[in-house]
Amino acid sequence: MKLKKFFALTSLVMSPMVIADDILVVMSDVSQMTLKAGSDYRTGFYLNELMEPVKLFLDAGHTLTYATPTGLAPTLDPVSDTPDHFLDVSQVNYNTHKALFNNLMLTDKTHSPVVSFARIEQMGVEKFDAVFVPGGHAPLGDLVSNDMLGSFLRHFNSESKPTALVCHGPVALLSALPNSTEFEAQMKDGSKATPAEGWIYDDYKMTTFSNSEETTATQYYLGGDGLFFWPQNALIKAGGEYSRSKEDWAPHIVVDRELITGQNNKSSTGVAQALLKMLD
Repeated sequence: MKLKKFFALTSLVMSPMVIADDILVVMSDVSQMTLKAGSDYRTGFYLNELMEPVKLFLDAGHTLTYATPTGLAPTLDPVSDTPDHFLDVSQVNYNTHKALFNNLMLTDKTHSPVVSFARIEQMGVEKFDAVFVPGGHAPLGDLVSNDMLGSFLRHFNSESKPTALVCHGPVALLSALPNSTEFEAQMKDGSKATPAEGWIYDDYKMTTFSNSEETTATQYYLGGDGLFFWPQNALIKAGGEYSRSKEDWAPHIVVDRELITGQNNKSSTGVAQALLKMLD
């Protein structure tokens, strides 16, 4: 898949040529969320969770297409714009990734290259060789029960194409539930959440932002207000086989068949490396 080889006859000599893989990068449209107690929270994607993988993918020569549900330019979560969230916390590393981020203009409302899910459907999801979903709290806002995203994920699953998600990103896997809208509503109102049979990720080993890490995030980032439900609980109730690192904020990457998941912001690089290994 990565650098798929084929041969062309040139001057009667068989010369190897290569084609880069196409990776679909899925993000949320959400820039603000209403929390459980009614407060509003500015959110979006985490800088390092997007850019550490994106830089690795681009450096490996792959083609990236960025998409959000409606094609709006995504929003950078302001709390993530710091070297501390990167695996390499040096200022030099942060500056390198931030410069690439600025050059891509993903959040520019006028020049963003981001397209809508409807456009991806028109292009044909089958053209993509892998999909990647970064975190930040935003995926909880519009990716949990998005039917179009669910159909994309079912394609990647059926074709055994690498499917990589990090931190809060794995909640997007719930969109592939046959009753994703009902399941999300049940999780939000605290009733017994019952997944319908036929979830493509049932019994898959996976990880996501842990409950203990969410407790810390609630205190320091959400101002004591909280999410309607936590990713760890939702994925377990849906049928995922959850695991986590021994210590909070330590990298933890889980690979099961085509699915690659990372627990937290420190897992982003490992998730990208695992995806690239699958494409190799």
